[in-house]
Amino acid sequence: LSREDLGVLRDYLRERHPHYLLACMLEYYTFIRPEELTYLRIGDFRVREMKVVLRGEHTKNRRDAAVAVNADVFRLMDALGVFAHASGEYLFGSRDFRPGPERIEGRRFRDEWLKVRRALRWPSSYQFYSLKDTGIRDLANAEGIVVARDQARHSDVATTNKYLKGDAMKVHEEVKRFKGGL
Repeated sequence: LSREDLGVLRDYLRERHPHYLLACMLEYYTFIRPEELTYLRIGDFRVREMKVVLRGEHTKNRRDAAVAVNADVFRLMDALGVFAHASGEYLFGSRDFRPGPERIEGRRFRDEWLKVRRALRWPSSYQFYSLKDTGIRDLANAEGIVVARDQARHSDVATTNKYLKGDAMKVHEEVKRFKGGL
């Protein structure tokens, strides 16, 4: 997704479905897989440390992990009253993406994405998972591939590099005019 698309999505969801905006922001900033999002509980978030802890029993590689959470995500969580809920409640409960005692089904993230994509008249190539792809690309370009690798919980930069598609990678004009010694 382009930066403009991200802004359109943010504005659309802020107005119409802020709890789903939270899911989109978590996908974009934390790279947590959709199925793993369904297991997040309020108590998994460490506000002071600005991170979320993932329990290995619910991760793809079966390892415990912690990933950084962007300050904007915490601000939205606070505005939505998320931290007023019991720490044992799921962040995304079965009722309209709001915190609750019953876990949401993973397919609901994709189902809601289809509605949003139709409303915004986006191509079918835009998937909920595209938020993760875009977030990895944007973080790698802004802060470096090692930071993106660690946030994405990849075992090596070769895996992370697959997310940095050629058409999205910046070409530095300075290199074209560089006068080297050879």
